[in-house]
Order: sequence, then C-alpha cells, then structure tokens
Amino acid sequence: MDLRLGTRIIRPGQFAIMTIGLVDGADIAEVPADPEAVRAARADGRVIAVAPSSEEQAVACARAGADLLAGDAFAGVAAATGAALLCSAPERAAGVRPDGVLVRATDPYEAERLAGAGHAVLVDEAEPAVVSVFAWAGARVFRTADPDPTRQVLDMVASITGTRPPAVSRRGLA
Repeated sequence: MDLRLGTRIIRPGQFAIMTIGLVDGADIAEVPADPEAVRAARADGRVIAVAPSSEEQAVACARAGADLLAGDAFAGVAAATGAALLCSAPERAAGVRPDGVLVRATDPYEAERLAGAGHAVLVDEAEPAVVSVFAWAGARVFRTADPDPTRQVLDMVASITGTRPPAVSRRGLA
C-alpha cells in the first residue's frame, strides 16, 4: 500500500529520508511541535513531522499543517485531522487512514514482516550497511542525522532491485 504524507506519496520500493530540522537531502523534516514552527517549515515544501507531548499540541500542529504525528497516543488526532501517524505497532493506529500509517521497526525481520503485510516501515538511525538490509527488507522511511550516505545506500538498493536506473553504467573488460 502507498504511504501518503501530505501531498507526497511513497510507494513500495521507494524511499524517503527523515531528519530533525530542515536538512538538505531530507524528504521529511521533523520540527518542534509548535504551530508556528510547523507553519514556517511548510514554506520549505517538505513533509512536516512533529513529536507532540500532548493531544492539544498534536491538534494545533495538525491544524497548522503537520503531515505526520509521531506517537501512539495521537492516533485519535491523526484520525480526526487526516494527518499520518508514526506508531510502534499497526494495531495502535485505530481509525487512522490506512495510507497514513507508518510503523517503526527495530530489526530487519520485523521490517520484512510488516512490509510483507503491506505496512509502511520507518527505521531510526542506522549505519549504511544496516540501512541496506532494512531497505532490502522493505522499509521505506529512514530517520537519520546525515542524509547523504543514507541516500547513496538507498539509491544503490533501488538500482539493484530495479526500482530506479543506476546513476552510472560502466562495463569492464577482463
């Protein structure tokens, strides 16, 4: 199933990178859970994620334009506002639109199981080699502080799996 975050659609086999703040190379920016910060970040054109500390804060951020609410406790707010939800398990996303559920995975086996069941999967900070294993297992969103090496690994996996053409094509002769 596709993952819809605001106007961005991330299909199976496609990848997105999430960072804290408006970092070059990131597709999703996690900003402070403050409506003004959300409004300011919206102007950048990226998907906006927040990690609110209360239901009131979640509602205010969703109304200000946050696309993704992080935390199991905010399923009701996501369901009511149409925002997507980052949660720890699919069953915690009751009422949230199916294409708006992003589930955090802690190991590649869990990522493969969740992706195989049609869920979009997020992986927190991981080394490039581990990112490749998670990507191969079906994870779609990768949270990192440094998007460039993560993007290179994801581009490599996408080229190997055939979801994007290689950046450079070389043929060696023996």
